[in-house]
Amino acid sequence: MGGIGVAHGVRLILTYDGTAFAGWATQPGERTVQEEVGRAVSVMTCHPVTVRGASRTDAGVHAEMQAAAFDSERLISPDGWQKGLNKYLPEDISVRRAEVVEAGYNPRYDARNKLYRYVIEVGPTRNPLRRHRAWHVRPGLLAAGRREAETAVDAFDVGVMADAASRFVGEHDFRAFRASNDLRERTVRTLSAVDVIPGWSGDPRLLAIEVRGTAFLKNMVRILVGTLVEVGRQRMTPDDVAGLLSPERVRSDAGPTAPAHGLTLIEIQLGRDKGTVTPL
Repeated sequence: MGGIGVAHGVRLILTYDGTAFAGWATQPGERTVQEEVGRAVSVMTCHPVTVRGASRTDAGVHAEMQAAAFDSERLISPDGWQKGLNKYLPEDISVRRAEVVEAGYNPRYDARNKLYRYVIEVGPTRNPLRRHRAWHVRPGLLAAGRREAETAVDAFDVGVMADAASRFVGEHDFRAFRASNDLRERTVRTLSAVDVIPGWSGDPRLLAIEVRGTAFLKNMVRILVGTLVEVGRQRMTPDDVAGLLSPERVRSDAGPTAPAHGLTLIEIQLGRDKGTVTPL
């Protein structure tokens, strides 16, 4: 292990399976990503550390790219940090890259853009291999032939979903799209893209919804997804969605909150290096 030097920052690019975590942020009596990473870092620094994350993912939400940082006086090469931390971290967290940054660096304030992907699986039976990665939806019988839908385009009106998704793009008040216990006063957010992708990853049973923006309210992406599913089932219209984007609307006006396990933080664009890490 390296020697002692001037305090500096270390930025980590993490990937984790969120299934067994109560989310990113440390919580009393709960297993969290922040706590596990902090424990591993403390072993290598030989002193307590505060690990700062770029995004507070919810319980059960995964990340292909999460940025985190901490300060240390222990002089260790970036490669040494990566290999050492992966030795001490549990199997559901991995350090993909480590970099030296200035002391006090906080990736939360450096994040310029975030991309989330939600995956939905349709059909009469669920795929157990996707039980932690996709929301299995049984859309019911088709009008023609009385058979159950087996593909995303059979299950949902994808064109209308795409129309509704376009209404989210831009700067809007997403007050109706936040968890009831999110009490932040400012609820205006800006989304640069919301895409509905049937046949995702070459599988006609899968539908992905990708949401890109600068910042999000608690459960915001999951409520957007639940609302778009209601549109795809023709229980809501794109005009209904547009009408939800105002400060007068409340959480109960929007659709249900989609389950956490279908959501993954795919990438974060960081201002420090003007780039992103390629998703796995």
